[in-house]
Amino acid sequence: MKKKALISLLLVINSCHSQDKEKNNDNNEGKSSNIKIEIPINPKTMQTYTTEEFTEQDIQKYKKNKIDGGYEYIRADGAKVLETDDELILFTRDITPKNSLFTLSKEYHPNGRLWMKYNRFVNGGFIKGVFYEYDESGKLTKAEDYDKPFKFTWEQVKKYVEQDLKLDILKDKVGIGNDLEYPDYNFPTWNISYIGKYKDNPRGGIIRIMLNGINGEVLLVERQLGKGGEGTTVETLYKKESK
Repeated sequence: MKKKALISLLLVINSCHSQDKEKNNDNNEGKSSNIKIEIPINPKTMQTYTTEEFTEQDIQKYKKNKIDGGYEYIRADGAKVLETDDELILFTRDITPKNSLFTLSKEYHPNGRLWMKYNRFVNGGFIKGVFYEYDESGKLTKAEDYDKPFKFTWEQVKKYVEQDLKLDILKDKVGIGNDLEYPDYNFPTWNISYIGKYKDNPRGGIIRIMLNGINGEVLLVERQLGKGGEGTTVETLYKKESK
């Protein structure tokens, strides 16, 4: 099974974001260049071996309860769990704690052993923290820190959404993604999207905001009217002029 798409915005904006480089310059413009996010595997600070499996008992339970391509249930602690498969060979388990903004995703090798483990923003957003990858014997083979390039942190983005935009991330279905490079920007950026109005502007629509991932500066604000296709218009409400 191909690795699932890891990073995508919420809402109807049809944009994806990937992370495969890291910034190496902390000046005010937030320039970046070709620094890997892979980090050394440290036996003292990391779980370098795992025995976690998608067991035969898990498989039988999944087969019994699978509906419309997956098995979804609520654990005793209130967490929502969604299990899916690819032709009953490779299994995936997504765990979203009650009222959490993040989902813990786990993918498993064909032999049942844990393959990949990472946290992502709900409903397919950005990866938060360290992405772990294990071989079929359970040995940790790769670790990448997806937070490292962003000096303007997720916590600061959350504060901006709640305090500056006056939005509730879950209730207002705010989409949040990030990218290390984007057309016209060769440094990390945060991307925010929601349906509503932008601050005091009276006209609503699909609002898209881009922030500098180094210093938090607003780079771009757009409003989309329509859901895509013929008749859709995109208006630029603000764009930072390049120097």
